[in-house]
Amino acid sequence: MKISIVYHSSTGRTEAAAKEIVKGIEAVEGMEAVLIPVSSFSEKKDEYVKELQESAGVLFGTPDYYAAESWQLKQWLDTCPVSLGGKLGGAFATSNVPQGGPVMAIESILTQLLVKGMLVYSGGTSLGKPNIHLGPVCTGPEMTGMDLFPVFGQRFASKAAELFK
Repeated sequence: MKISIVYHSSTGRTEAAAKEIVKGIEAVEGMEAVLIPVSSFSEKKDEYVKELQESAGVLFGTPDYYAAESWQLKQWLDTCPVSLGGKLGGAFATSNVPQGGPVMAIESILTQLLVKGMLVYSGGTSLGKPNIHLGPVCTGPEMTGMDLFPVFGQRFASKAAELFK
């Protein structure tokens, strides 16, 4: 089963976070992760559209830009060439600040996913420690919180397997 990760990364931190999520996804038996950077989407559109169509779930990653997702990811979501309805969806963010902004960016993405008809994932506190509320966040140049990303990937993939197998 396939999970796609669509992300925008300016400095490389969001890309690094996406790669950590891949580790968690691929730790679940039978799960495959596909990275889709929005910066190269137009160059590989046919390939990426096929991957997205085949995916049971899609995760979206963004740097926090003034308490919202990057305009590049927002534009991609606004013009998404694939029906995402019925797929499992989730979000993650990176930020230079630890409070407020990245969580608001995740909330914005999750709202858009609901409008697109996705099933929105949050393990919240139901899965115990570590608590990953709406989606994982890492902050600052030291990328505090990066240890949550593989855990989130594993939890997301497990839920997709439970729902779609």
